[in-house]
Amino acid sequence: MENPKVFISYSWHPKENQIRVEQLAERLFSDGVHCVMDIYDLKDGQDKNKFMEQMVNDPTVNKVLLVCNKEYAEKANARKGGVGIESTIVSEEIYSNAEQTKFIPIVFEYDSAGKPCIPTFVKSRIFIDLSTDDKFEEGYDQLLRDIYDKPLHKRPTLGNMPSYLKDDNPIFLPTSHKVDAIKKAILAGSPNTATLIQDYLDLFLSIVPEYKIQKEEFTNSNFISKIDEGINQLMPLGDDFIVFLQAIAKTPYCTGALFVDFLERYLQVLEDNGIELPEDRYLDSMIFDHFRHFNYSWFLSLCCVLVNAERFDVLREIVTSRYCVVKNQWRNNFEGTTFLCFQTYNYTLNEFKNKRENLNQVSINANYIHKNAHKLRADDIVRTDILLYYLSVIYPGKFGYKTHWYPDCSIYNHGVEVLPKLVSKRYFEKAKVLFGVNDVEEYKKLITSLKEANDYYDGRHMIPNIKSGLSLEIVATI
Repeated sequence: MENPKVFISYSWHPKENQIRVEQLAERLFSDGVHCVMDIYDLKDGQDKNKFMEQMVNDPTVNKVLLVCNKEYAEKANARKGGVGIESTIVSEEIYSNAEQTKFIPIVFEYDSAGKPCIPTFVKSRIFIDLSTDDKFEEGYDQLLRDIYDKPLHKRPTLGNMPSYLKDDNPIFLPTSHKVDAIKKAILAGSPNTATLIQDYLDLFLSIVPEYKIQKEEFTNSNFISKIDEGINQLMPLGDDFIVFLQAIAKTPYCTGALFVDFLERYLQVLEDNGIELPEDRYLDSMIFDHFRHFNYSWFLSLCCVLVNAERFDVLREIVTSRYCVVKNQWRNNFEGTTFLCFQTYNYTLNEFKNKRENLNQVSINANYIHKNAHKLRADDIVRTDILLYYLSVIYPGKFGYKTHWYPDCSIYNHGVEVLPKLVSKRYFEKAKVLFGVNDVEEYKKLITSLKEANDYYDGRHMIPNIKSGLSLEIVATI
């Protein structure tokens, strides 16, 4: 960009004001702004009025700075002297074009009532305050940005409408307003924050059963579309939960105890409402496939937010805890399960939809997660999915016949590193709690000792072996 040119209109009185204007011009010159003003550009014998008119209307002048003090405002309003002439010219320009941004009022002085000394014809305009030393730097930065047309706040890139909004029957989420209240409470340091968080989680759990599909509506002819519909209806609830997580993830309110208790209660809600997790290829089981998809996507998002926020302590508690669920079919019967229960096979999507619609996809389930990851980066989802597989090897557990987490989204792994910052000593010190080790030597010993689930490597799921995926050779070297 060429050096911008500005014309400075000001009052010579009092002398202190003239000195301050000269200092402002010198500062602007040092920042690449060519300043036109009478002391530099008006020569002996020239017509002062014509000079002013030419400068105000000169197309090469990018901005006209109206430096306002008490003297300037009074002369402009009374149309007296050189300031009065300039103000007449300027006011005509401004009144003829309400959108005019060429003229920038700059306040140097306030009156005894605390009001800015500014001419009537620009009172409705937003001004820049350079009246005191403590306001000068912020105001000067604003002025410089206006001159160079480099605003501090840039308009975000316009995205696409979220797919779930295309539904003709949108779902109202009563949790949404609670997230806003939680954000405000955190910023204000409110003592009610913990209560608001618990209220949100309680409300979330009360909403989940409402997405259950009725058996009489679920048939051989429509079950695929019903599951698709259920997935789309649950998506806003999952997105809202991500916003909630991102609001609290880096605060002391985010604890392992909070989420282990919440996940256990979530599983109990599913049990109490007859929503079964073990998968099968019969209608009585596939009627819950929208919940199976939601569980995988939602739990993966939870873990992803924790990784991004470097809350490895919370994630470790989630993946190492046993979740106790009271089985309602039998009296006094309890089942202890692991985080593996949040990922179960989806027959409706991966078998029936895939074949009936000739999609030839490796995993429709993973495809949906990848396609709808608009609240989180898709690569971060892939990293987290693979990390959960590694953690299931480090902390072996069991859910049904499953002994490991299967990173279905790894089909979208195009060379992403799982925890690339493990090479940093500082990052390792934060992350080591996730692996239950005290130092690098313990970490290397642990990773070297692990035995992977070799049957997971099918050539389509890009799962790096644990040693390379967890940076065994280069961990904590920087």
